Amino acid sequence: MGLIKAYYLVRVIAAVHIFMGYLLLAAPQKLANQSTIMVLGEALGLPQPKSSFVDNPLAAALAGLVFILFGITDFFALTSEEEVTRDYWGAQAPIRTLFFAVISGYGYLMKPGRTNMYTAPEHPIVNSVVFSWAFMEVIWWFWVYTVLREEKGEAYARIFARKKAKMEMTMNED
Repeated sequence: MGLIKAYYLVRVIAAVHIFMGYLLLAAPQKLANQSTIMVLGEALGLPQPKSSFVDNPLAAALAGLVFILFGITDFFALTSEEEVTRDYWGAQAPIRTLFFAVISGYGYLMKPGRTNMYTAPEHPIVNSVVFSWAFMEVIWWFWVYTVLREEKGEAYARIFARKKAKMEMTMNED
């Protein structure tokens, strides 16, 4: 049994998504200048985002709204019955892990100065902000996936006991 429950991790991730959405709406340059993003970007030789956050506030605002939407929907996905929620996150966690692993891998493989299959001038998602975000999402969703797998046995025992008690109540009523 892990120290942190999977649903707590998902709540934290949803809160981080809402906070990132707020930062992208209110002060996108503050997000780009975070030390974690700069350190990861410099360590891997990824370019820092130019002034695209300042020059294109509509794109940052749209990304912020999408982050807020993801955070809110993740919060609401946690409110249904345990069986439905467990199945939902059991399917979502590996898909999100794979998706963000592909994004971070693409960002690393297509970075400037690396010999690629083709020479693209500069791709907008190959920068330290996108890589850091995708890499942190890989870590978080893999953590959620492993915790869900650890909790699976005891969770299904609770679900089975609840169903058995409900079935016994309906049989006693008849």
